Amino acid sequence: MLQERARAAYVSPHNIMRMTHGQSMAPILRENSGDVSIHRISSEWLIPFKDLVENDLTLIGRSLVPVNEDMARQFAQNIYGVVGAAAEQVGNVVDAQAAGSVAASMIEMMAKIELGVDRDGNVVMPQIHAGSEAFEKLVDAMETMDPELAAEFERLKHEKSQQALDREADRRAKFKVADQ
Repeated sequence: MLQERARAAYVSPHNIMRMTHGQSMAPILRENSGDVSIHRISSEWLIPFKDLVENDLTLIGRSLVPVNEDMARQFAQNIYGVVGAAAEQVGNVVDAQAAGSVAASMIEMMAKIELGVDRDGNVVMPQIHAGSEAFEKLVDAMETMDPELAAEFERLKHEKSQQALDREADRRAKFKVADQ
């Protein structure tokens, strides 16, 4: 339960792939899926014999909470590492210094990515995970963005949203409609 809550902070429970056999989590038909091997996450703890003998019930919290925190930290490192490597592999990486500003890098990011559609047919905007300092810079850049850059960002957002809806319509058109 603790692990499921910790994992849900990073990955929707609807987007969890299950491993059936072997050491790969990638769908069979996907080519060039990069490193899809399973990464081990582990933790250990020591329980003093004295605490067991004394039937110290605080031992449960003192033991399990640090294990959960350690495993959640390892999971976060792993998922950000895998996502970062995948983004590098396909070229979905931007550099604010090379772009000239954080706002310009946001436009570059929007131009590079492909938006998706959720189960209800709504366009899903990308999630941006950043440390507190980077997040502050990002929010400031978006709030003080030059009007021309803001218009370009909105144009790209609209264009990418329409492309996502078109792809979803094409995908759904491949399925038979049940007779009513």
